[in-house]
Amino acid sequence: MRFFLTIFIISNLYGMQPNSPDLFISSRNTSSVKRYDGTTGAYIDDFVKTGSGGLSSTQEIMFGFDGNLLVTGRGNSAILKYNGETGEFISNFTSGYALDEPTKMTLGPDSLIYVSQWGQQKGKVARFNGMTGAFVDEFTSIPLNQGCGHAWDGAGNLYVASFGSADVRKFDTQGNFISVFTNRSGGFVNLWFGEDGYLFVIDWNTGTVLRFDGQTGAFKNNFITGMQRSEGFALGADGLLYICDWQANKVNRYDSSGNFVDTFSSGGGLLAPNGVAFKPGIITSVETELGAIPHKIELNQNYPNPFNPITTITYAVPKASRVALKVYDLSGATVATLVDEFQSAGTQSIVWNGTDESGDFVSSGTYFYRVENSGEARKMVFLK
Repeated sequence: MRFFLTIFIISNLYGMQPNSPDLFISSRNTSSVKRYDGTTGAYIDDFVKTGSGGLSSTQEIMFGFDGNLLVTGRGNSAILKYNGETGEFISNFTSGYALDEPTKMTLGPDSLIYVSQWGQQKGKVARFNGMTGAFVDEFTSIPLNQGCGHAWDGAGNLYVASFGSADVRKFDTQGNFISVFTNRSGGFVNLWFGEDGYLFVIDWNTGTVLRFDGQTGAFKNNFITGMQRSEGFALGADGLLYICDWQANKVNRYDSSGNFVDTFSSGGGLLAPNGVAFKPGIITSVETELGAIPHKIELNQNYPNPFNPITTITYAVPKASRVALKVYDLSGATVATLVDEFQSAGTQSIVWNGTDESGDFVSSGTYFYRVENSGEARKMVFLK
């Protein structure tokens, strides 16, 4: 099965090192973010200390394009930004819009950050520039009842978990409401699509992960059971699924068939874990390069990397010219042509959804991308 994650980098960019990056877990009831050893799961420290920067009721965590940690808290009206190395508070990341009890945030296929809101005044999913934090719009045409996690299908439609309604709502690429895709008694908080076409939904109330038909929304079965209150999730470089058990104050690991592997992290005063993320191995900041005209073609590392199934590639060209950006497999065969057109000088970006020239998802593995007539190539890893 494919785990659909778009928020974080989980290994060194030039060689897979399973579980080597630190693991970060939001601790709602201590208003902090705790750090754990990515290999052993042992508690290291409170990376973001209780209440730092005004953090209140920690929710979601993710590493931004610049390598700093972004955090939502239900008691805050903005996404907060912390130094990715020290955990020190930097500033509010988002601007131009006051969030109403923000919960889950996700990096979308358009490189914008999507944020759900729990409050009664602003229940729509809001979007922000992924690099600057500037407000873009309220994307969904209707508010959600205690909105939570997000996922996208292959056509770019957005699916949002609604905790208060115990359902998943489907929106088109313009944010127009299509339908209640699926519902069931419980409290839906997170979701992702699997390569087999199923939609997987985390139910906080029952401590389970449910599997639904990805086309019809029909319930299939309980994929994972045994937790008390399940919430945040992440995919590790070891191919295992990490899920927060909110009430038991721990993070469990499960294999791709939904079998329990072990309890990976607990302790350190962890209380009500809501979100989990791995620390990036290497990040190339694209924000500092925007607007600059380079002397030669510059190709940045894709983000996130490894990815599943969406990643963004940013590059810059020195003068207006025809640009061809392609993806290659290890044998040198062309997998996908992402760009083949005349472009102006400056910085450009393109999103790849992990499909080949025929529109089929590629296999797990290492790929290269390169701008034609440029000597530089970059490596990226697609994980299922």
